[in-house]
Amino acid sequence: MNDTQLTPLLAQYAREPSPEVLTTLVEGCMPLCRHIARRFAGQGVEAEDLEQVAAMALLKAIDRFEPERGLKFITYATPTITGEVRNYIRDKGSAVRISRESRSRLYRMQRVQERLTQELQREPSIRELAAAMGMSPDELLNLLDQRDSAEVLSLSGASSADGDAQLLEERLGAVDQGYEQVEQKAWLDWVMRQVTPQEKRLLELRYMERMGQRETARHLGVSQMQVSRMERRILARLREMSEPLN
Repeated sequence: MNDTQLTPLLAQYAREPSPEVLTTLVEGCMPLCRHIARRFAGQGVEAEDLEQVAAMALLKAIDRFEPERGLKFITYATPTITGEVRNYIRDKGSAVRISRESRSRLYRMQRVQERLTQELQREPSIRELAAAMGMSPDELLNLLDQRDSAEVLSLSGASSADGDAQLLEERLGAVDQGYEQVEQKAWLDWVMRQVTPQEKRLLELRYMERMGQRETARHLGVSQMQVSRMERRILARLREMSEPLN
């Protein structure tokens, strides 16, 4: 669903929130959530976890969007959703590990890069390096992203005065301050009032302590599938509520 299709629905929802319009908006924007989640694939977090985080951020973006300002919704929602996904990955930084296969490919890449540098008498381009390794440029860039993420996230406990720690903030987004923090807390408080005690604990583990579904399942004594179903039920219930999320 594009901005032209979204605009009248968003205006209608802003005037009179209804579960039917909200459901249509969420379903229409879920491809955007999946697209953003895929951009962060390969960074040690399961794709379904990222999509659920993106979906929760989408609900927040829809609720806070003000059509009268004339801003396109996709332009507004994309950084909101991206920021939530980045924060989730950042907070899970200590758990991010690069796979054995990726480490092996990175070692091979370093050897190939050294060889090409000697042969070409200059640093090889991404295309040249990818061709020499038998992969596409996109695959090579994804591999480099994994390496950079592992290196930067390992510094998450460093002093903010450290240059690499500053790079972490630049890559994954600085922690929101001031008004945005108050707004975030108010939104979470509203959500917590709509759920059962078990669901509240699930949300605390998933979105405050930033645990993955498997880790959450272990803490709750249920299966990962049950965690996934509970999250879907919570999202469905929030979509059915006409009360604004603020």
